[in-house]
Amino acid sequence: MFGPNGKRDNRGIELSVFGEPVQGVRVLGGVMYIDSELTDTVGGAYDGNRAPATPEYNVNLGAEWDVPGVNGLTLTARGIHSSSQYLDQNNSKQIDGWERYDLGARYAFKVDATEVTLRASVENVLDDRYWSSAGASDDSEPGLTLSTPRTYLLSATIGF
Repeated sequence: MFGPNGKRDNRGIELSVFGEPVQGVRVLGGVMYIDSELTDTVGGAYDGNRAPATPEYNVNLGAEWDVPGVNGLTLTARGIHSSSQYLDQNNSKQIDGWERYDLGARYAFKVDATEVTLRASVENVLDDRYWSSAGASDDSEPGLTLSTPRTYLLSATIGF
């Protein structure tokens, strides 16, 4: 990837897993590792430094549980972790890694022949405050993104 301040070399790996270890319980997880290095910067000033706004790794784990005795009701949970990130090309300013936890439920049923799914979820259940990302997309200027507070979501899906 090229930018106004040199080149960013990204090398990494992403792995994910999905399974149903027991009937009615599903697990989905993933891990991402990325080595993001600055090269060809002006005068070589930042060559070899970690690219800003790029965590070294992210980890996520989610689970779903179909509630026995309540056909169509599924409870969900998810955890996300992101490692620290640099704010600048000099790698002198850094934001801490962070975690977020989400909970939810969905209820799927039919009205006549129409499939309906109702969903409710809470993102950032612990209402933690953290910087979720650092740096500008082109590595040129510092910038920060603040996490969203605890967020309640409701939705309905109707198939027709």
